[in-house]
Amino acid sequence: MGRVRLEDIAKACGVTKGLVSRALADKYNVSEETKNRIIQKAAELGYDNTNLRSRPEPISRVLLVISSRIMLKEDYWQPIIKSIARTLDLSSIIMEYFVYDENKIDEILLRKLSQTECGAFIVIHSNPKIINEELKRTNKPIIEVDPKSFHSDGVTQVKFSNYDSIYLATQDLIDKGHRIIAFYGSDMHATSFRERHEGFLACIEANKDKGIEGVSINFDNTYLNYADDEMLKKAFQTHRITALICANDIIALGAYKIIKGLGLKIPDDVSVIGFDNIRDGEFASPRLSTFNVPREELGKEVADYLIGMFSKRQLAFSQIVIRCAYFPKDSVKQLN
Repeated sequence: MGRVRLEDIAKACGVTKGLVSRALADKYNVSEETKNRIIQKAAELGYDNTNLRSRPEPISRVLLVISSRIMLKEDYWQPIIKSIARTLDLSSIIMEYFVYDENKIDEILLRKLSQTECGAFIVIHSNPKIINEELKRTNKPIIEVDPKSFHSDGVTQVKFSNYDSIYLATQDLIDKGHRIIAFYGSDMHATSFRERHEGFLACIEANKDKGIEGVSINFDNTYLNYADDEMLKKAFQTHRITALICANDIIALGAYKIIKGLGLKIPDDVSVIGFDNIRDGEFASPRLSTFNVPREELGKEVADYLIGMFSKRQLAFSQIVIRCAYFPKDSVKQLN
């Protein structure tokens, strides 16, 4: 067997290369159990520990601040979080977690949050206002991933191409001969939903000379139902809608049931487009046309931004927008 590398030990232990490095160098942030397991595996593989003498010290630590409620949505958020951690680790930047219960926020928790040693904060989607205000008081950089609300006060937002993607989807439907097109979503739910709706409205306005009618079906999503069946039914009964753009795939798949319940066929009578490219859309009948959200790429962009910031190679951006590719499938029909 050739020279044993840190990557070999990491693969054998099912951990990251950076964690192996810290464990073998007897550094920070590694439990005794994990450290002993890594050291034992390194010995078994015949690793030469003298290689670690020239290992760089960590540049900084970042703190991921996330509620337990958001953390539990593993299928959506985990690819982003893992990609951030993996990319930072390659540059010896440590990402630690600060997970909290939204129903148990008190002065002790806030003090612990503000006093945690780190060079920057990463927040995922949304935090209660009291958490956000505490983070701002530290005067440290804050990177917000897929933000739920708008910020313009020094927070760097990393998000998907919500406005542009839906603008292009609307234009594609118009080019395919659709003249009455609806958008189905909830503006108050999140920034992403509102931006998608704005992209739709802008495209309808740009094509007003062609007699295009845009119908906005904007429901209250306070209770996270991602639907208002009666509002959608009324829209179809009032307008001769031939295409429906939905704020995300969950909303689109719920709309499938209502459309079919009205005796309409997809895509023969109504074309449907979603957003997020979730697995259920691939197995729907017909397969849902959607926009893919590149979660791992977004995580890498977050990490690269932080790496550049810590090495003073990065300008302070207010927004970083990640392009989402359109995945046309079976739910859209050309009319002309």
